[in-house]
Amino acid sequence: MPGSSMIMRPYPLGRKGAQVRALARWCRAMAGACCAAWMMWLVSAPAFAVAERALSPVSTASPGDTYRSLVSGMQRLEQLYIGYTADKSFANLREIRYQLNRLRTLLDLSEVPAANRVKAGNAALTYLGDIVARLPSVDEDSIPGARDGGAPLPARWTVPGTDIKIARQEDGPNAGEYLFTAGSIAHLAEYYQRVKHLPVVQARHYASLHEEHINATGPLVPDWLTRRIPDSLKTAYLNTPVWKIIAIAGVVGLMLALVWCWARVVRTQGRRGSELRRLAWRFSLPVALIAIYSLAEWFVISHIDPAGWFATGERLVFTAVFYAVAAWAAWVGCFLMAEAVISTPRISRNSLDIHLLRLAARVAAIGLAGGILVYGANEIGIPALGLIAGIGVGGFALALAAQSTIENLFAGVALFADRPFRIGDVISFGEQRGVVEAVGTRSSRIRALDGTLITVPNRDLAKTEIVNYTQRDKCLFVHTLALRVDTPASQLNELLERLRALMSSDDMVEKKDGWPRVRCVGLGIGRIEVEVRAHVLTNDFTKFLAVQEALLLRIVELIDSMRIELVPTRFMIAAQSK
Repeated sequence: MPGSSMIMRPYPLGRKGAQVRALARWCRAMAGACCAAWMMWLVSAPAFAVAERALSPVSTASPGDTYRSLVSGMQRLEQLYIGYTADKSFANLREIRYQLNRLRTLLDLSEVPAANRVKAGNAALTYLGDIVARLPSVDEDSIPGARDGGAPLPARWTVPGTDIKIARQEDGPNAGEYLFTAGSIAHLAEYYQRVKHLPVVQARHYASLHEEHINATGPLVPDWLTRRIPDSLKTAYLNTPVWKIIAIAGVVGLMLALVWCWARVVRTQGRRGSELRRLAWRFSLPVALIAIYSLAEWFVISHIDPAGWFATGERLVFTAVFYAVAAWAAWVGCFLMAEAVISTPRISRNSLDIHLLRLAARVAAIGLAGGILVYGANEIGIPALGLIAGIGVGGFALALAAQSTIENLFAGVALFADRPFRIGDVISFGEQRGVVEAVGTRSSRIRALDGTLITVPNRDLAKTEIVNYTQRDKCLFVHTLALRVDTPASQLNELLERLRALMSSDDMVEKKDGWPRVRCVGLGIGRIEVEVRAHVLTNDFTKFLAVQEALLLRIVELIDSMRIELVPTRFMIAAQSK
């Protein structure tokens, strides 16, 4: 078979044949590379498309951009809901929340309380998506700004066949952006109720994304559990299924039970120990309430997921409770910090610093708790600026009405700052004398020497002259001896010398700068006056009285031993009256 042998034997092509074979190998390599690239593109194209859809920008530069961002964003949101239904994972839930956060930037939620903007915005988006799905397709060329035509943009644009408007924001943080107006958002629920029975004319997987949204649950609520719920409990009330309302009531009941149990512990433990311990236990109650509230709120929002009017009401109540408890915690915390400082060894038990710290804690508690309440009021829709202005006007009127009280308050602060006395000091003010027991925000309490309690307004105490006997570093011994006028000069000189020696011999008498002093200081009718003046080295008045008594007895003994006569008291009084 010559033919066959010729076919099987290689045919010599020479140099040109080698070039042909090389060209064939290069073509095969290029074809393989193209096939590989094509296969890689087929595999990666969906991933690129998903990434492009997930990161596609939300544009509000024109009515056309805003409307197109809504339509494409709702399509992406529906795909995410489909994926979440198949796999209720936290990762898929995060993707849904991320998409909702992006789409809420298309809405003007300035008239919605801050605490409700997430819930109200999410509900508005599902309403918008379902309404648009029932409308005929809008020609993008007819929407201002959808194509680059250079024409000036209008202030607002209305979605054809509806009263839903997109308007340019004239002021605020979104100035210049085109958003769905606050008025349109307020009526979306009404619009949805009027069109929900109409057929869906756009390509959608869900006939009602809003219904899917209000019936959705978090990953911790399994589908088998929701499937076993009776249909009667799946009926929506205030746009939330009844079973969700019952579940939220159960969570609130459990939260209150835990708080009640902890309150009993606080009541038991707070009865014993120091003031610092009692305040610490009292502070633990609002802190525990905040912790339990945070856990309950996370479970309710992330897993039970209420919607509609019930969700907005629940958010308002929960937010108000949270800020009220936070203000309570701030109030108790200020006093706790003050008592913690007071308990340190550096603060004396009878120091005015204790009262100053408590006064500062009260002022700080009022300011901090008031600020938290004002901020919370703003979150639930009460205008903070108006509230602050009202508080300012009311505070001015209150200041005029309580001028005396405020004056006493500032006088008390001045007493704390100047520190003319401490608690426990013996002072004299005006014609009164006593021991300081307390200094309050309005008045000070002083125990008189006869045991009566004197309450003095801080304003009067700050204006009067205060003599503090406790703060002296030594006590003054001063007495005048009235000798008969016929006392011999030699005997008078001897008495002066012996008195000086007697005073100098006592260890409690200060000896410097010419002290003690014994001098003949005057000649009167029928008498010679000798003054004995010395400083006794003690600030304890009781001890001073004992030293003074001993010195006086020794002086009397000295006068008796020298047989010197003193002028009778009645004669001295008569002479002074003349």
